[in-house]
Amino acid sequence: MKRLDTLLSILLMLVVFGCKPEDKGPDDYVIPTMDLKITSFGFSAENNKILGGKDAIAVIKDDEIFVDCPGVTSLVNLIPSFEGTFSKVFLNGGLISSGKTTADFSGDCSLVLKGHTDKQSRTYKVYVRSGNLIPKVSIRTPNDITSRTEYQTATIKITNCPQFGSIDAPGKARGRGNATFLSYPKKSYRFKLDEGEKVCGYHKNRDWVLLAEYCDKSLMRTTYMNALSKAAGCEWTPEGTHVDLYLNGNYNGTYLLIEQVEKANHKIEMEDDGFIIEDDNYYSWEPFHFTTTLYGRHYTFKYPSAGDGDIKYHDENYYYMKNFMNTMESTLNGAGFKDPENGYRKYMDVPSFVRWYLVMELLSCQDPNYFYVLPTKGAKLKMYPAWDAEWTLGNAYAGPGGWTSLPPEFEKKPLNITRRYFPQQFKDPYFVEQVYLAWQDMKGNLNAVKEEVAAEVENVRLSQKENFKRWDILSRQVSVEQIVLGSWEAEVDYAAKWFDKRIAWFDTYIKDLYDKSR
Repeated sequence: MKRLDTLLSILLMLVVFGCKPEDKGPDDYVIPTMDLKITSFGFSAENNKILGGKDAIAVIKDDEIFVDCPGVTSLVNLIPSFEGTFSKVFLNGGLISSGKTTADFSGDCSLVLKGHTDKQSRTYKVYVRSGNLIPKVSIRTPNDITSRTEYQTATIKITNCPQFGSIDAPGKARGRGNATFLSYPKKSYRFKLDEGEKVCGYHKNRDWVLLAEYCDKSLMRTTYMNALSKAAGCEWTPEGTHVDLYLNGNYNGTYLLIEQVEKANHKIEMEDDGFIIEDDNYYSWEPFHFTTTLYGRHYTFKYPSAGDGDIKYHDENYYYMKNFMNTMESTLNGAGFKDPENGYRKYMDVPSFVRWYLVMELLSCQDPNYFYVLPTKGAKLKMYPAWDAEWTLGNAYAGPGGWTSLPPEFEKKPLNITRRYFPQQFKDPYFVEQVYLAWQDMKGNLNAVKEEVAAEVENVRLSQKENFKRWDILSRQVSVEQIVLGSWEAEVDYAAKWFDKRIAWFDTYIKDLYDKSR
């Protein structure tokens, strides 16, 4: 009986002390949250034979996962390996397990982590590049592209740039260039999408150019030019990146995909009554042109378009631009050309000429395209964009008698100061001062130029191998080229060292000009 009384007392105590009002029942239980995150991600060679024996390890930045699979031809059947803090992982809605589940990484990929409940989740974007690790452009046309003027209907696909998405769109395509298209086996092209697209993440646009860079065996000279253009503060610099180009299913090499020079809000910004003209060596190939009286320069119209009939031979716009250029040239060479109000500065936008000059002189560009922009009638003439880097950084030399052999210490010789309107401009101490001051500002940006080029060198390191298998030119002279180095690596190194020597020379050269002008 005593034992029974004791047991009853214990039970009573449990009831009294175990049922306090503040205690929470099972319905009030709070599920702890998890710090959801991926700490490692990739594809192991052991689980993925297509990797060829080398693991593909991701770089994780915030909620984005970047994985490169060089040489891989298909991303459809890959087994990912990953670690982190999570309860479950889903890829594009399907449950996956590390090192076990085969999944498709060829399109847009979302990796969703779940905690103890479905309410706890975190999403990562997974970007996987394959092949040569640069975008792939595929153009399909009914027939081979043999014309530089006539478009064909085309289907344009752009893949292998997962961060910006793929494009599969209708459009049209044709050849591009003058002598380069007719003379060289690797040709440049132009395509126009039916609707504007943000190709490779750039501004939404319809018109794009594919530069062959056939004569530039480093494949980097346009990259130098564009990086310098940005460093100089040019009003617009075309955006571009290297791609692998396929024409009707056939590999055609490494190309530079770049924006087309044209009037647009994010490109050459101007009023509808403005003009874009080009000092054009191939003027006779265009619908019409005009020739200035004093300098004898031949100009063709890029805007309004002569080819589209937006400007007509001998119409009001034609004569406006012709008269403007003649007036500008005569003023530039007049007795009072230095006058800040009524001299050449009345017609020429000095900062744009200065910036263009700096880019071309630093590159020692032997054969640039000379584009000029009149933003609106009554405005000053601007000089931009920088274009055509084919013969720069010491691979060729155009002397007074045409293309000749490289002179001694070529990197220490002035060039563009002797061309077009610059000889007369440099007779004005004000212009010399503006070049000198702009150079002081620009010098601090040159490391960024070198970094941009170095990044693009790594970007094409795989692609260039296939390019020079397709176009076996590394050990032979091409066109007017005067250096043959035998390897892509040597070409890249030569351009970089030449650039450094050019910078050192120019710094002293322009300081001397400035001191003498004062």
